[in-house]
Amino acid sequence: MLKIGKSEVRISMVIKLAGAFCAFLIGAGFATGQEIMQYFTNYGLAKGIGVMVVNCLLGAWTAAAIMNLGNESKDEQGLNSYKNLCGKYVGAFLSWFIPIFMFLTLVIMIAGFGSTLNQLFGTPNWVGCLVFAVVVTAVVLLGLARVIDTIGFIGPAIIIVTMIMAIGVLATKGIDLANWENYINTHDVLLASSSWFMSGVLYALWNIVMCLPFMSAMGSKAQNKTEVITGTVLGNVLFTVGTLFLVLAEGSQIDIVGEMSIPALTMAQELSPIFGVVYAIILVLAIFTTAVPLMWSVSSRLAKEKTVKFAVICLIIAVLGFFGGQLPFERLINYIYPLIGYVGFIEFAFIIWRDIKLIRGMKSGEPLPAHDEEEKKTAEK
Repeated sequence: MLKIGKSEVRISMVIKLAGAFCAFLIGAGFATGQEIMQYFTNYGLAKGIGVMVVNCLLGAWTAAAIMNLGNESKDEQGLNSYKNLCGKYVGAFLSWFIPIFMFLTLVIMIAGFGSTLNQLFGTPNWVGCLVFAVVVTAVVLLGLARVIDTIGFIGPAIIIVTMIMAIGVLATKGIDLANWENYINTHDVLLASSSWFMSGVLYALWNIVMCLPFMSAMGSKAQNKTEVITGTVLGNVLFTVGTLFLVLAEGSQIDIVGEMSIPALTMAQELSPIFGVVYAIILVLAIFTTAVPLMWSVSSRLAKEKTVKFAVICLIIAVLGFFGGQLPFERLINYIYPLIGYVGFIEFAFIIWRDIKLIRGMKSGEPLPAHDEEEKKTAEK
């Protein structure tokens, strides 16, 4: 137990919040290195660091706001997170609209696994996509949605292994900044946005769109706001440090990984065939721990778990995801992720409005309005 100011903070909960936050952000995009290429590396070192700063600051702010919301509402399942943040009508719209983007992200996970197997063993993409779709569907049908509660341990492990790989690349290969800048200026590289600043904004807002129910549920487990803020800050710092090392490694090997679908795996294989296998396992875990909650979240929104309807929906999602996974992995990230980020502006506007009301309430001494009808009734009693 640690005391910060007047609040007592459980170190174990801070680590759990930080780890779970990182883990949910790390899927096929980050662990493959492709997401990092498009949002950071392909802008060059100076602008890439600028993207990190924007993402870290905005990400910490929005994540803390959402986790605080969950802490206040005690919505342990995150079921009312959209309504709690955006109100009855906009919240209801988003609660049905966001699962579409969750499905599209699941498609990216399936495509990422297909590309990973293709790069490792030369198998056709459709083979990896089929295997992954079947395994994820089987796990969801078994009712193992609790995988969400275990990813807090896998997230930091992925970042640590990624950092080891990145440090190994930098130590053995060095870095040529002039070559890095020349490559991105002379090649048609994929960028999340034409503006590096907007890239940082979109990256942070993509996170709150996809993670809102999860982060709200995680916030409900904290005993006070200090734990929430400390956990989100630590998670963002850990994620940013991991990103920095991966960006530097990709920039140092830009000639080799610039055209690869899975740049991080390429760098791991360049270091050592054995490390390449180890990283492939970590990569599969990263994709899997994101894909399962995504499929479960979409399916459970439409039907009750462990029912025939739920099973049918899972199978339909798997089939659609398999066919969607045949599209180029890097192109899927380039089209879908920024689009999700733009949708995040809706939630961001409500976060700003909520913070304004919070500041006004602190000045006037009035509490924030209750989050739902039950809480209002409780307050009236």
